Amino acid sequence: MTLAAKLAVAFVVIATVSVADGLAQTAPPAPGHQNLAVNPIPPETQAEEADLVRSRIERAGYSDVAVLERDSWGVWRGRARKGDTPVNVVVDKGGRIKTEPSR
Repeated sequence: MTLAAKLAVAFVVIATVSVADGLAQTAPPAPGHQNLAVNPIPPETQAEEADLVRSRIERAGYSDVAVLERDSWGVWRGRARKGDTPVNVVVDKGGRIKTEPSR
């Protein structure tokens, strides 16, 4: 093998090793990176859900359901009347309807 051939082989080996080494040091994307994206709920979907929750509260015997909002934990809170008594009503993520003390 000539000196030029030996140098060409050495160059190819060195180039291959440096490219492979550079690729091996590239950090992979963080796991679950796409799961951290915020996907807001469209207003029309929120309104539909609020209507469903409102009707469930009314079927449970409450009336005048107002100020119905979902918090960051997915719990619905609002005001209603049970008979003549105003109450704060809560619907948890399991769909259970409860009253809570006034704040």
